[in-house]
Amino acid sequence: HCRMEPQWERFDFAVDVSDVYPIKQRAVAAYESVFSGEQQKLLRRFEAEDQHIGRLVGVRYAEIFRSRAPLVVDDLTVFKSVRYG
Repeated sequence: HCRMEPQWERFDFAVDVSDVYPIKQRAVAAYESVFSGEQQKLLRRFEAEDQHIGRLVGVRYAEIFRSRAPLVVDDLTVFKSVRYG
């Protein structure tokens, strides 16, 4: 589930989306009826938020997620060690 509002004060993990960010921008921009006129400012806001989170975790762009339950992985290399903040 994705919520399009800032939840910077608490998140459980972040995903580095730097390599695919141009694709994300094109996909979101395709919703012209939603992001036209004054609403186009939201696209810049989303980018600024993704850059902010990216800076927090040491990448160019990142998206944050929260989890209601513990996360389980079978490969510890999926996590990168970063200095938060």
